Parts: sequence; C-alpha cells; structure tokens
Amino acid sequence: MQVPNIYESRHYKLYVIIPIAMLLISLYFIPKIQLDSSLRGGITITLQSNSSMDQRQLVSLVDSAIPGAEATVARAPGGVSVTIASNASISNAEAYLLGAYSYYGNYTQARYVATSLSSLLTSQPNNATLQADLASANANVSTYLSRLNSSIKGEFSSLSAMLPNSTYNTTSPEAMLNSGKSALSRVNSMYEDRVISALHSIVPFTTYSYQTVTATLSNYFLGQVFDIIIMSFIVVGIIVLFVFRNFIPSLTVVFGAANDLIIALGAMGFFGIPLGVASIGGLLMLVGYSIDTDILSAMKVLKRHEGTPEERAFSTLKTGMTMTTTALIVFSILFIVSYVSFIPTYFEISGVVLAGLVGDILATWFGNVVLVLWYKKRKERTR
Repeated sequence: MQVPNIYESRHYKLYVIIPIAMLLISLYFIPKIQLDSSLRGGITITLQSNSSMDQRQLVSLVDSAIPGAEATVARAPGGVSVTIASNASISNAEAYLLGAYSYYGNYTQARYVATSLSSLLTSQPNNATLQADLASANANVSTYLSRLNSSIKGEFSSLSAMLPNSTYNTTSPEAMLNSGKSALSRVNSMYEDRVISALHSIVPFTTYSYQTVTATLSNYFLGQVFDIIIMSFIVVGIIVLFVFRNFIPSLTVVFGAANDLIIALGAMGFFGIPLGVASIGGLLMLVGYSIDTDILSAMKVLKRHEGTPEERAFSTLKTGMTMTTTALIVFSILFIVSYVSFIPTYFEISGVVLAGLVGDILATWFGNVVLVLWYKKRKERTR
C-alpha cells in the first residue's frame, strides 16, 4: 500500500499549527523544571561497599535519614555513589561569606584611597577638593565596613542551628572575616560527619570520598551552559545563512533546533526529569541531531531538481523518519534499561533525547519542511 504524500494536500500549510501548539504547551511546563544537585549545588559521596541493597530503597533511606537530601544513587566501581542536595543553611552561609569577601576588598581599597588622600592633605591642608575626596573615601570605608559586618552577622545567623551561641570577633575587619571563614569550615566538617554517620547506619562501607559542589559554583556553571547554547545557535545561524545565502531557510533551521530544545525542556518539566549535567548533555546531542535533519530536508527541497518540491519533501520525510525511528528504538532501550537498573545519568540522557526526538518529528516534518516548501513554491511562482 502506497503512503499518500502529505505535502500534496491543499492545506499543507496548516501543519505548522502542530509544532507551534507543542511549543506553547512546552513553554508552560518549562518553569516547572527542577535542578539536580550538579547544578543546584550538592555533595557526592562515593562509598566502597559490597552491599547489594536495592538502589531505590537506598534513596528512600537516605532521604529519611538526612532531611532535605533529595538523594540520587548510582552504581560506582566497587560500591555506590550517593549525591545529596546542599544543606540550605550552609548554602546561605556560603553566600553571606562570599559577600563579605567582596565587601572586604572594597573596604581595603577605600581605606587605601583615604590614607593616600590624608597624606596629600598634610602638604596641602587647605585644598578643598582633597578634603571633599577624603570625606567621600572615609564614608566609603564606613559603608563597606558596615556591610562586611552585616554579611558576617548574616552568616552566623544562618549557622545558628549548628553553632548555637556562637559569636564572631569584631576587633577588626580581618578578624571578622577570619571568624566567618573558621565558622563555615567547622560547620562543613560537622555536616560531613553527620552525613557519613547517617550513611553508615544505612549501608556498611569501608572507605569513602566526599566531594562538595557549592551553589555559587553551580550557578556559575549553569550560566556558562546557557551562554554556550546561545552562542551555538548564533554560530549555527551564521553557518546556515552562509550555506543557503537566504534568510528564510536559515531561520527555519534555527527555529527547528530551538523548537526541539524547548519541547524537550517542556517534557522535562512535565515528567519531572531534573536538569543537570547529564540532561544538558542530552540536550546538546539533540541540538546537533535536529540541525542535521533540518539541513538535510532544506538542502533536498531547495537545492535538488529531480521531481516536484512536494515529492522531494516527502522523499526526505521517509529518509528522516527512518533515521529518527532508529534513534527512538536505541534510546528507548537505553531508557528502559536505565530505569530497571536505576542508572540516573543514562535515565536523564535517554529521557531528554526521547522527548526531543518526538519533538523533532513534529518540528521538522510539520514545521520546517512546510515552511521551506512554501518558500520554494512561492519563489517558483515569482519567476
């Protein structure tokens, strides 16, 4: 039985409603995406253990033993790797201490300026400009010292549950900063002991490694990832524009890749797949695959001459669907295996790619190809 060519329909332009609808639905679910500990900040403990405890059971036990852990567990060589979310109080304290370091830098600079101006005034005591500048510098010294004190106070307030009745040294800015640094170091050590003790009560292990990713570093990494994705779209747009020498085909290629990305992100928000290093890897794979299929379809419709544009578009659809179906089967197997074996990294990657591949089918063959075909037929009519 011959499959009818969907692009020979009189109303083929209406197909674009499908990817646009999916795009709008996805935009609604994107704000519901949760960050995992690799981007939100957290702690990874690798345990050397011979325990055969079920991973899902281990996740439940860790969440019960450590409040707010939001644990994930993965197999590691010789044992298991447990990742838990950052402690909220410690994260807040880290942010306050980071602010204190910034204010201390501003304070020392303002004090240097004030000292320099004061020295100049000894030789020019009646210089009104120097007097005004000195007054401004002294005001800055007082302002930054006050902000430094407030930041250290905020840090100790955040740590009050772990360090009750603790105070900080106010004899000098350096003493305040050292007090804050020492307090955070003590709390981190205490929290590590608490986490390791809780894990020891759940699963027996011989040795362990303990690594911390701060929320500040995670936020920086997340910002860098988004910058890279944006830059990749800009570079792709420039390259595609150079290849086709026309704005419309270039726009459809970039639109298709962006649409796939947005649909995948919407699926993550809908199904509760967290955004982390693993899922970002899946998203980047998806962008590359999408651009490949979009350029393939645009090249065949615009650059080839055998048959009609509708026939070329449909031929590309059959080729592209074969590629996508193969990828869907492979990643479906990976998804099922990772779910059964409880491998979070592969589960995130395969889940993201599967959602994106479905989005690629809708965006490419009901969106991009339709727009390119419309552009080609319109261009032929104007000749």
